[in-house]
Amino acid sequence: MKKNLLIVFVLMAVCVTSVTALQLYFSWKTYQTEAKVFERNINEALDEAVNTAFEKHRLNVVNQLKGWLADTTIIEISCKWNAEQKVTVFTISEVEAPRADRTTISLSIEQFPQKLERITPQAKAVLIKHMADMVNADLKKGSIYFYTQRIGARLDKAYDKTPITLNDIIPLYKASLHKRNIREDFTFNTSGNDSYTFNTKKVNIAIRRPYKEMWLYASFANTGLYLISRLKWVLLGAFLLVVITIICFWYTVKVLLSQQKLNALKDDFISNMTHEIHTPLTSITVTAQALKQFSHDPETQQSYLDIILYQSSKLAGLTDEILTSARLAKMEIGLNDLIDIDTLIDEVIKSTSTDIDFTPCAENSFVKGNRNHLLRAVGNLVDNAIKHGSAFPKIDISCSVSDKSINIAVADNGPGIPDEYRHKVFEQFFRIPSGNVHNVKGYGLGLSYIKKVIEAHGGIVSVTDNVPNGSIFTITLPL
Repeated sequence: MKKNLLIVFVLMAVCVTSVTALQLYFSWKTYQTEAKVFERNINEALDEAVNTAFEKHRLNVVNQLKGWLADTTIIEISCKWNAEQKVTVFTISEVEAPRADRTTISLSIEQFPQKLERITPQAKAVLIKHMADMVNADLKKGSIYFYTQRIGARLDKAYDKTPITLNDIIPLYKASLHKRNIREDFTFNTSGNDSYTFNTKKVNIAIRRPYKEMWLYASFANTGLYLISRLKWVLLGAFLLVVITIICFWYTVKVLLSQQKLNALKDDFISNMTHEIHTPLTSITVTAQALKQFSHDPETQQSYLDIILYQSSKLAGLTDEILTSARLAKMEIGLNDLIDIDTLIDEVIKSTSTDIDFTPCAENSFVKGNRNHLLRAVGNLVDNAIKHGSAFPKIDISCSVSDKSINIAVADNGPGIPDEYRHKVFEQFFRIPSGNVHNVKGYGLGLSYIKKVIEAHGGIVSVTDNVPNGSIFTITLPL
């Protein structure tokens, strides 16, 4: 049995360890996956922020161009109809420009079919938009076309000579991170040695990229807690699964140990019961054979019959006690009697031949319950005190009332109960180990019966040391 139990324990321990290890591995792989997603997101966010910064920079330059073209103190726009090509030709001329410079450009707009001999506000707006689109396309390619010398110089100053700064990128990067539900702090171009530091890829933010280089990367320190918070439900689920597995393992072990304990108690009970039954049965058998084989005088016959009746009564008492324990386990007893505890204890004392000191209650000692079971429980307690007492037993019974409860204490002067068995003496079939010595009769039902009766009455029973030797069993019942 023990070998099989050990094998079961080993197998269950292996299963629990495997499940725990699997959950830890799953949690670690999930953490690594989340780390990769985080790294991808911060890189994509940086690309998006830098591209947005370049786009805003281009649009800013394009808007400046529109302002220059609309300003008549800087640029003069005119148009005339070209009959040969059948298009309206627009002319852009710089105002007060040095003659050595290229100061004029003429162009037509394919999407402008109207025939004009002089510029109108609507036509001027169309030309400005067309020029803005052309310049924007040039800037996207990384080039600046000098349509006129001064326009080119202005574009060069506004675009090439005005770099994109960190102050331009920081708010854009934050906004891009927020879109991805990332609100962690970061720094630019600051490398960290922490194992939980994530660095983005390097991005060139130079205006004249790729011909010029100005590299930028972001660093996120102490991101472990952030990643764990992202995985809190996954990790919590894994933790709960491990806890549930351990609880199930613990409960199974507890049940198996209980079963083993019950088997041991059963074996002990069978051993004790066999011993207890064997004695009266042997006595009855021997006495009956003596009556059958020999002729005895009437007085001797009556003596033998008394022995048979006494031993039969003991067997009947054993059967009755087992059946009573079974009924108590199902709580099949009525609690309808009004019981005077002092009177009940007096009745128990009168049924014994041992001198017992009794201190009755000083006041009302009535409780409601089952008188027969309570009488038997107190009687069993007194019998235990006598059986387990010394060669000259000294039994003291005291009754007291306090806090709406009544306390019955039975003290003896026996060897007492070892500490390691004190919490077990009320268990069914349990007897304090004594090897093969059976100098005290019993079958491990008395104290468990007492406990069941008292608990059925809503009370408790406990045991303490009786200094200098012996034990004190105390019954507490509600008034």
